[in-house]
Amino acid sequence: MNNYGFLSRLLKLFFLILIPSIVQAQYCVSGCNPDTFVNSANPNTIEYDNLISVFHASLAKEKDGSFKVWGQASHSNGTSDLYSPTLIAPSNGFNYTGTPLRVAAGSISNTGHQFALLTTDGLYVWGTINTLISSTIKTTSAFGKITINSKTDGLPAGVNPSDVKMMFGSYRTLAIVTCNGDAWVLSFNGSKNGDGTAEGTTNNVIWHRVKTSLAGNPNLNNVVAMRGTSNALFALTSDGKLYTWGTGTYINNGAAATRNYATEVSVPVGATPKMIGMTQGGGSLLQTYYLLATDGKLYAMGDNSNKQLGDGSTNTSTVWNEVTAVSGSNTLGGNIVWISPNEHSNYANSATINVLTNNNKQWAWGANSGNMIGQPTSTAFYDPIYMPGNSTAADGLSLTDEVIAVETGGHTTINVKKCSQNFGYVGHRTNGSMGDGSAANTNPTSFTYSTSVLIVCGTDLGPKSKDLKICSGTTANLDNANLEINSSEVEWHATNDANSPVITNTTAMGPGTYYAFFTSASGKCRLVGTIVTVSYYLPTDPGNPCACYNPGTISGTAPDTKLGITLLKRAGTNSPDNWPMVRKSGHIALESNTKGFVITRMSSTEISSIPAPQEGMMVYDKTAKCLKIYSDGVWSCFSNPACP
Repeated sequence: MNNYGFLSRLLKLFFLILIPSIVQAQYCVSGCNPDTFVNSANPNTIEYDNLISVFHASLAKEKDGSFKVWGQASHSNGTSDLYSPTLIAPSNGFNYTGTPLRVAAGSISNTGHQFALLTTDGLYVWGTINTLISSTIKTTSAFGKITINSKTDGLPAGVNPSDVKMMFGSYRTLAIVTCNGDAWVLSFNGSKNGDGTAEGTTNNVIWHRVKTSLAGNPNLNNVVAMRGTSNALFALTSDGKLYTWGTGTYINNGAAATRNYATEVSVPVGATPKMIGMTQGGGSLLQTYYLLATDGKLYAMGDNSNKQLGDGSTNTSTVWNEVTAVSGSNTLGGNIVWISPNEHSNYANSATINVLTNNNKQWAWGANSGNMIGQPTSTAFYDPIYMPGNSTAADGLSLTDEVIAVETGGHTTINVKKCSQNFGYVGHRTNGSMGDGSAANTNPTSFTYSTSVLIVCGTDLGPKSKDLKICSGTTANLDNANLEINSSEVEWHATNDANSPVITNTTAMGPGTYYAFFTSASGKCRLVGTIVTVSYYLPTDPGNPCACYNPGTISGTAPDTKLGITLLKRAGTNSPDNWPMVRKSGHIALESNTKGFVITRMSSTEISSIPAPQEGMMVYDKTAKCLKIYSDGVWSCFSNPACP
């Protein structure tokens, strides 16, 4: 392993120890992952799939961790349509057990949509058979749990549901990345098993561990993201390397080729990868690749038949080229923070991408199939367009609007504007795909926000905050949960209502759920508060800083305590209590019912400045208002939990 990889692993371990309430494993983030959309930053933990759009259907993860689905063939029976975002829950016919973790989907035009839900109990699939996974695995369209290779949770051998970091779907393709960086593929299209095996009766219905093209074909390790199309896949590793395999692939060196093992793709000079993506026109077996660098530059390579490279031509490029464009005073190059190519749907002439810039503006280019980027000619291909859609529409997307999330489907685009509880929609509106409660069949060419309320995870309208954990017997300071630069703009409530009473004393809060809102004076959005949970550390939590003790005995054969100070007039061997000898195994015993024992009292800052604290040292923290003990290099408030 090179030095970069070693340091990366070391930092991940350090992060795990310090923040057990957020990070589960090497690359995993639990709950509602805020590292997404315009706030995306860390390549190793970016969440790509809080919004997923296929041809005429979409999935969304809401900020409370629940999932919703709507559009064509999305009903739990796998054939009917859902006209509004519908909670994926047993009450709506999605009869799963366990806790939902991830969703995925794949489609081919309007003839096939298939969906997957991963819960802590296993993998469930519904929709048009033979679209996402082989019909040999799932023979019916109705929602149901699958078994693969005798494993009843449907996952690869040795992989549990909680181990899955990313679950990606495309036409006849399901791929997962685990928390420790393993890549697995379940596919029956495009020769992309990634382990050198060919498609066939046996290989189409089992998981394949992706291997590299290096000598001996070792496993592909340290993967943090895997994206793709129906014919090829693309992976990013924690040390910033890129790999691809499948049909019509490019590696930044030479013509397209079919690659049966993961083959390294060279990175543009000076670029550090942040996000990856792919698209394919459907009618072509050639792939298009996107690489977003941490400095905001976007690079594209491969097929360009739909103008999806954004270079003003339809010429294929076998090497990376930066995408740049100018619209008035707005520039695209070097300012991009999020990319969303059409990757889940296989359809002719639908190679398209939407991106967001660091000033919350949206650009799009490529195919306009079904008017999916808001342009008038559905059969035309377009160069990069600033703020696609008709800005004159009453409820549309104006040039002053700020877009904070976007997802590209096979015939549609959906986005989320800042301070809006309704998502925007443009493209082919049919079979409930717009999520507005209607089955109407039209092709709007401008974004409309006359849709359902949807609070997508990562598009929080409230302040940036984090959950807190505390030791038993202590309280939390909600100010420590606030991540806003200007903390004076944040207020706290006990309910998700900005008009409810404000919590005036936030420094001593017990376990519970609280809501952070921007103040009225801030002028910022107050529609929805950010949920913050305060909970106790569990004995099994990694890095649990809470002290614990096992009660000692006051009788038995332990040595006597010889020295004592008491105000209760019972000292001496002739006293009925035999005090202090009855207090076994002590150096000194103190007792009183009218006096207290006073020890050194210091602020948290003063305590942290003690030059050489000793194991077992105690001091009272005036800031945290608790007795602290120094143990294993950490000052911890003493509380009364039982030892595990």
